[in-house]
Amino acid sequence: AGVRTHADDELEHEVTKFREFAAKPDPATDRPYSSVRGLMTAHLQTNLPEHTETFFTIVDGREDQRSADTPPLRLDQDPEFVAAAAETTTPRSGELKTQAGPVSYAVVPVEVKGQPQHAQLVIIEFLAEDLDEAWSTIWTMTIVAVVALIAAGFLGWVVAGRVLAPIRHLRETAAGIGEDELDRRIEVTGNDDVARLGVTFNRMLDRLEAAFAGQRQLLNDAGHELRTPITVVRGQLQVMGDDSEDRQHTLALVDDELQRMSRLVDDLVMLARSERPDFLDLTDTDLMDLLISSFSKASALAARDWIIDAVPEGFGIVDDERLTQALLQLASNAIDHTNEEDTIAFGGRLDNTTLRLWVRDTGAGIPAEDQARIFDRFVTARSARSGRKGTGLGLTIVDRIARAHGGTVSVKSAVGQGALFTLTLPWHRLDADRGSEGDSH
Repeated sequence: AGVRTHADDELEHEVTKFREFAAKPDPATDRPYSSVRGLMTAHLQTNLPEHTETFFTIVDGREDQRSADTPPLRLDQDPEFVAAAAETTTPRSGELKTQAGPVSYAVVPVEVKGQPQHAQLVIIEFLAEDLDEAWSTIWTMTIVAVVALIAAGFLGWVVAGRVLAPIRHLRETAAGIGEDELDRRIEVTGNDDVARLGVTFNRMLDRLEAAFAGQRQLLNDAGHELRTPITVVRGQLQVMGDDSEDRQHTLALVDDELQRMSRLVDDLVMLARSERPDFLDLTDTDLMDLLISSFSKASALAARDWIIDAVPEGFGIVDDERLTQALLQLASNAIDHTNEEDTIAFGGRLDNTTLRLWVRDTGAGIPAEDQARIFDRFVTARSARSGRKGTGLGLTIVDRIARAHGGTVSVKSAVGQGALFTLTLPWHRLDADRGSEGDSH
């Protein structure tokens, strides 16, 4: 189930990328594509499949072009499959059993306004390699579990023979956990050593499941995001001519894409570090100075109506560099959603237990459907007005900084009414403690 869900996500991602590509003008003419074949040729040239993927196109019922790779199986040469795909008039997906193993596919109808041609883009995901990898991981985990349980059973047998039966049951249950059952857990009853062993084993499974899913998702996300600039750089270098002006233009584009890749790698490293215990460098910080300093740095980023709503008066044990980074990221995000006449405001407030820091703007706002996932990796709100290229990781980093402080970040927005991002962090009155210590001397 996990492998097939991942394959479905990959198919959906590729379909989304094609739709976004088709919505853009032809870079050669800066006008909409004039033919179906031209659109799909350009897409195949700029979108390289992974080694478990392949793409091909159908025009007027016949296989036309395919991606420049060597797939495990040429489904574009299967007349029955091509004929069925050519009849598709609405997007659909499915799964096939082939000589190369199970295959997931998606068929996307393609039309260009004013053109009589009917075409389909076919996206193929070969599942055999991922299934083999999942089985390998499951077997490794099962072997580790069996070894641990045998050792526990031996110690239990030495201590008392009565615990052999429960431990045998524990081992049999663990051995029965298959590749699609990582969410299964040992049933724990009682409060003895065997029960505690079951709890510990379940926690180990929790960590394994979370680590496996998180690592795989991060690698897949990073791979997709890095593939685009690599494709652009490769394409630009391949078509670069001898003309000096053309070379300068190409090198400028290549430099821009390389800088974007560098920012993406830096942000990925930051996300990886955010899981480490030494991510924060906590110090006794003047919170008013923190807010005003961050505001001064942010106001130099772009011409906007910059104001301060309120300032927090007190001290707190925080990482001032990380919080400054979070506030500047929120300010950069606000700039992307505003024009010069709009307002961007910083603010902060303290109460008995909470520090709140916020950045608000009067810009375009964020659609409600984007707000629920805006702090996820590689998600960018669709209302951004500027041409700046972000990595899609900025708000994710803000969320990690807030969570590292034991707090949260939230957004409140409506389309056309701006947005309010608030960092809510735990706090206690350090300035009062400092005053009490001074009075005692």
